[in-house]
Amino acid sequence: MKISVEPEFLLAASPTSRQFVPFSRALRLLLAIESSRNMKEASAAEGLSYRHAWNLIEDLQKALGGPVIETVPGRGSRLTELGQRLVWAERRTRARLGPLLDSIGSEISEDIEAVMSRARRVVRMYASHGFAVAALYECLQQAGIPLDLNYRGSTESLDSYHRQVCDIAGFHVPLGTLEKTVFSRMEKGFGREARLINLATRRQGLMVAKGNPKHIWTLADLLRPEIVFVNRQPGSGTRGILELLLAQQKIDPKGIHGYDNVEFTHAAIGAYIASGKADVGMGVETGARRFDLDFVPIVTERYFFVCNESLLTDARFIPILDILQSAAFHAKVDTIAGYDATNTGLIQTVAEAFPHRSA
Repeated sequence: MKISVEPEFLLAASPTSRQFVPFSRALRLLLAIESSRNMKEASAAEGLSYRHAWNLIEDLQKALGGPVIETVPGRGSRLTELGQRLVWAERRTRARLGPLLDSIGSEISEDIEAVMSRARRVVRMYASHGFAVAALYECLQQAGIPLDLNYRGSTESLDSYHRQVCDIAGFHVPLGTLEKTVFSRMEKGFGREARLINLATRRQGLMVAKGNPKHIWTLADLLRPEIVFVNRQPGSGTRGILELLLAQQKIDPKGIHGYDNVEFTHAAIGAYIASGKADVGMGVETGARRFDLDFVPIVTERYFFVCNESLLTDARFIPILDILQSAAFHAKVDTIAGYDATNTGLIQTVAEAFPHRSA
C-alpha cells in the first residue's frame, strides 16, 4: 500500500469570504499549456474536454481578476505574467514540500499496514535530502519493497540514528580540506558495529540563472550588494559545509543579502532561483539542472548511509541492499546530473571510509 499526500491550492471566493475554492486542476492545466502552447493539446493531456478546460480558466481568471493566458495569432496560447507567477508558485511549493509530503505519506502507509496486517516493522530511514536517495526510494516503491523514509538534515538524521529512533541514517561529507572537520562533527556515537554504505559521490556548488547573467563565480561574489542569496536550513549538511567554506575564506555571512532566506531541499533552492526570487543558492548540481539553471561547482562530497552491522543481515533490509547494489540502480544514479555511482553500494567500516578518523 502506498498513500500519496498532495498539496491543494485554494482561492477565496471573494476578498472577504471565508469560503475557499480549490484550483489545483486549473494550475495543472496552466502547466500543460506552458508546455504545449496549445489549449486543445493541453486539455487532452489533462483528460479534459476543450469546453471544460476553458471553463476552468475562465473561473480562475474571474476569481483572480486578471487573465492567466492569452492567444497569440498563429502561435497558439501562452501564459500571461500572472499565469507564469501561478505556475512558479506551484513549482516552488512542490519542490519545497515534496520530500516532506513523501515522508508523511510513508508514515501513514506504514501505520495503516501495521494495523491491517500486523506486519513486522518496516526499516526506518532518516536522511539528508538528495536526488539519489529519492531515486532509491522510487526503485523500492516500484519493486514493492517497504521503506519508511523521512527527510531530515544530516545533523538531525545522525542524532536520530544515535538515539535509535531510526535504523539507518543518510549524511554527506565533503572531500578535501573540509573532510576531517565535517566528519569530526558527525562521528559521535559511531561504535565498532557501525557500517557505512556508500550511496554516491556528488557535486555541490552555486546555482545561478541560465547564462550566469550576474557573473557569480565565487563565494566572495555573494557579498556584492545587488546579489540576493537563498540558503538551506540550519542543521542541513549543505548549510554546515557553506558555513565552513565562508569561515575558511573569512567571509562574514552577515554581509550576504538573503542569507536568512531558507529552503529545505535542493530542488526548492533551484525553484526559488528559477522563479526570480533570488540570484544564487548553494546546492547539488541536479537541483540546478532540473530548473535549467547554470551551476558553478565548489566542492565534491560523498553521501553515506550509516547503520548497525546487524541490519545488513536483517530480512527487512536485505532486499533494500540488493536494490542499492544492483547494476540497474548504479546506472540510474549515473544518469543524475552531478552524481557518480562508482562506489554505490560499497559497505565499509568507519575506519575504512575515513582513515583519518580521530581515536
